[in-house]
Amino acid sequence: MDVMLFGGIGLLGFSLSLLCVPLSGRISRWLRAVDFPKPEKVHRIPMPRLGGLAIFGGFWLSVMFVRWIYAEPLAGFDRDLLGLFIGSALILGVGVLDDIFELAATVKLIVEVAAAVLVVSFGFRVLPHGSLRFLGNFGDMLVIFGSVLWVVWVTNVFNLADGLDGLAAGIGGIVSLSIFVIGVSLGIPWVGALSIILFGVCSGFLVHNFPPARIFMGDSGSLFLGFIFATVIMGFSGTDGGHNLSPLGVLMLGVPMIDGVGAVLRRVVNGTSIFKGDRDHLHYKLLLRNGSRRRVALIIYAMTLGFSGLALLIYFKLNGQGPLLAFGGTCVAAVLVVKRFRLLELYISRYHLLPGRSVSGFLLDEPKSGEISHEEAQVVMSHPRS
Repeated sequence: MDVMLFGGIGLLGFSLSLLCVPLSGRISRWLRAVDFPKPEKVHRIPMPRLGGLAIFGGFWLSVMFVRWIYAEPLAGFDRDLLGLFIGSALILGVGVLDDIFELAATVKLIVEVAAAVLVVSFGFRVLPHGSLRFLGNFGDMLVIFGSVLWVVWVTNVFNLADGLDGLAAGIGGIVSLSIFVIGVSLGIPWVGALSIILFGVCSGFLVHNFPPARIFMGDSGSLFLGFIFATVIMGFSGTDGGHNLSPLGVLMLGVPMIDGVGAVLRRVVNGTSIFKGDRDHLHYKLLLRNGSRRRVALIIYAMTLGFSGLALLIYFKLNGQGPLLAFGGTCVAAVLVVKRFRLLELYISRYHLLPGRSVSGFLLDEPKSGEISHEEAQVVMSHPRS
């Protein structure tokens, strides 16, 4: 496959996603899946929150079109594609119901586990077949359990990343490009095709979702994207003769990974349920410091570019030590992120800040277009979100 063909596939995903967004907005209003303004919310107008329908529709319509017209990139992948479709439809369904009725976290988790078991049963694995052969049958069971855990974890941490306008879609677009580069270099056409479609779909949705957003992707969109990313990343190493490159996927998703681990540890230390939402996520702390959704989005994009660039550097230049360096790079980056943005200081002092005062030496400016005031940031931070 040549660059022009991949470019056409990406443009197809972009166009279909862009076209599906207005329709998903109408469906949101028809189903009354609308996020109304509240004191603890950032947006000031009623916002449709079933943007996940546009992401799902744009992605799968593109996949079906590519399978029908080109065939080559997805040849021999029909059975796996069926499992991925059914699993993602389950995820979309529970996300839509949650956006409308606000389901219990345990209900969502049960469906996520079921969808993960489904795609794993269709052959997706976090490690190549026979990697733990020395452990016998227990090794195979361990790989299956790890694969299910990986899918559920990535699905949820990506959902956590969808806390402000444009974050999840922007992160998704950057990560999908990195997956595309590695997938093509490995000679895995279906990974290249699906990832470039993801890039197009995320970019198309971002046109409507970049701050100030006109539609939210909701849990239906963020859970779906996380599920697809987890599955496509397993394409690096989950096939016979594949490479042990899943740790690079962890590094590419460094921002949601660090935030997700921090959320779990924070809630365990505080003695609260890991399913209970809070306002101590990375993007909220950055919002408190900046008061600008656009600026926070661009900072998160820059971080994601850094993580993805490091993953590509490890793959192309240091492939032999890839897993170890990916893990070490993620840990070091986590420390640097906390230190650079003085997140601990923000966490300690956030309830004592006054309008117009500086936070750790940074001035809180007056709000501009697409921004919120410091008072609004304080209110947002004081109300938990699941």
